[in-house]
Amino acid sequence: MTADLAAVTSELRNLLAELAGDPLPLRAPPETALLRDGIGLDSLAATILLTRIERRYGIDIASEDLNLDSLSTIGTLAAYIAARMSPR
Repeated sequence: MTADLAAVTSELRNLLAELAGDPLPLRAPPETALLRDGIGLDSLAATILLTRIERRYGIDIASEDLNLDSLSTIGTLAAYIAARMSPR
């Protein structure tokens, strides 16, 4: 069973805003890129993001067969997380 995508997206937006030090992720569309011209996460912030996702959701992204497209936007990362979460 997948988790509620809207709830995961909301939590992810809050986490991204905290990491970016900018409220942009709170209102950015789901297709907004996480790196470069999107949210602008650098490699350190992206690593911190993956660590926080692992702690928050119990998903070990590093050990998964991860397609980097899953990390490209707010929406794709939220869908990736929601699909792998165990029901609470």
